[in-house]
Amino acid sequence: MNLEKKLVRIESGSAVESNNTAQGRLFTSSLTSDVLDQIQTGTMRTVYRNIPFYKSPFDIALYLQLLSRLAPRTIFEIGTKHGGSALWFADMLSAQATPHAKVVSVDIIPLTKFTDSRITFLKGDAKNLDAVLTTEFLEGCAKPWLVIEDSSHFYMDVSASLAFFHPLLQAGDYLVIEDGVLAQFGDEHYRQYNNGPNRAVTEFLMQHKDDYVIDKDLCDFYGHNVTYNPNGWLCRL
Repeated sequence: MNLEKKLVRIESGSAVESNNTAQGRLFTSSLTSDVLDQIQTGTMRTVYRNIPFYKSPFDIALYLQLLSRLAPRTIFEIGTKHGGSALWFADMLSAQATPHAKVVSVDIIPLTKFTDSRITFLKGDAKNLDAVLTTEFLEGCAKPWLVIEDSSHFYMDVSASLAFFHPLLQAGDYLVIEDGVLAQFGDEHYRQYNNGPNRAVTEFLMQHKDDYVIDKDLCDFYGHNVTYNPNGWLCRL
């Protein structure tokens, strides 16, 4: 069964639907929905160097911890939007003088209005990453890698991204699956994602249970899953 058909089968409900835990951990944050909604209001107003930068205050701090520890030489960001986070990551890598570090950002409809020599912006679909992230291109991407899945937040796109990167990652590389917290927001608008990121994380860890560990130190730095990426900070073993 090819990947696309497998994901359609899972999306239709023939796989486990009640994805409430991963590696024995609940996805729910210790923050209430009311508090998360208020944080989201501010997050969606946040800019970095006059560019929209949709990262929660918790995750900005958590990424700083991870960047300091990992010192990635390549950051892959699946989901570009306006490019604010790609620029922030590039600046943070420059600030810690990581040698020859670069950011690769992919989006199906990139909205960027700037260029930066440290960032490669690519137009591509999360469900067909091999069309833009070719073997030849990836050979020029130094390790360690930090892969950030921040595409559509729909299950099929997130799962396709994880399936693409899994065989490429080495011990110590990180996968961060963003925005599983959407399931806890009060606004009905967020129901459209049908808990996509968390379902994808659960399925992925079930398939590769001996290959990854949830970084509890990052997930719980400010309290249980006080992050927009609940159980979504994964280290390759």
